[in-house]
Amino acid sequence: MSGRNATIEVGATSSALVALIRSEWGKAWSVRAPAACLAGAVLLAAGTAFTLANDQVRAMQTGEIPVGTLVPVAEILASSVMFAQMVVVLAALQLVTPEYASGQIATTFLSHPRRWVVVLTKAAVAGVLGGLTGLLTGPLCVAATELALGDAPRATVPAAEAAVMTAGVFACAAMVAVALGFLTRSGVAALSVAFVLLVLTLAAPAATGKVFPGVAGSALVSGTGDPYARWAALLVLLAWVVASVGAAVVSVERRDA
Repeated sequence: MSGRNATIEVGATSSALVALIRSEWGKAWSVRAPAACLAGAVLLAAGTAFTLANDQVRAMQTGEIPVGTLVPVAEILASSVMFAQMVVVLAALQLVTPEYASGQIATTFLSHPRRWVVVLTKAAVAGVLGGLTGLLTGPLCVAATELALGDAPRATVPAAEAAVMTAGVFACAAMVAVALGFLTRSGVAALSVAFVLLVLTLAAPAATGKVFPGVAGSALVSGTGDPYARWAALLVLLAWVVASVGAAVVSVERRDA
């Protein structure tokens, strides 16, 4: 009987997990905000890439840089992705902070007493959404850059490479954002912390900035090897995901909703 009871319990747990995943995925699309933010991220990144590439062409025309200078498409892509990832962060936060603002998070935790499962599920859903957005954003940014450059010489980036690298950055940023949402329980606070970690640290001294996800994301997309190789950049990003989500799990388990 004990084996049968264990089987029933595992089956019930699996069913509850599937229901939770479906619920969180449905929440992501039940309101317009997340979808609008993700669409905005794609358009913002592509528009930024076109603008930056066009600036390079004008700089050649005005003599600011020598005509025939090889334009690094990967660096333009990286700058565009770093800028647009904050919109992805905003979309990911919609999975968490509105529930705290409305008090609905208490109902969510009552429905699913294992709070750590809720945190991991929301982070996973956000990561998938961010990754899918990145798969579209990367190639579109490359296309926008190529269009703006015209006949100007460039060091191009394969669309598949741009897609994978951008997807990785957006997915990690989205999961870190969800963790920050649980840690701060405030949309404004979480967005502010994310901005510091993902954007402001890009201007930090190299010795300090390289430990933060912003610099790691830029290194992953650009592939310049500065300040480290792509594999190291990915490890830094994953470390931030694990650390932030882990901290969020500990936080929700130790305090009231």
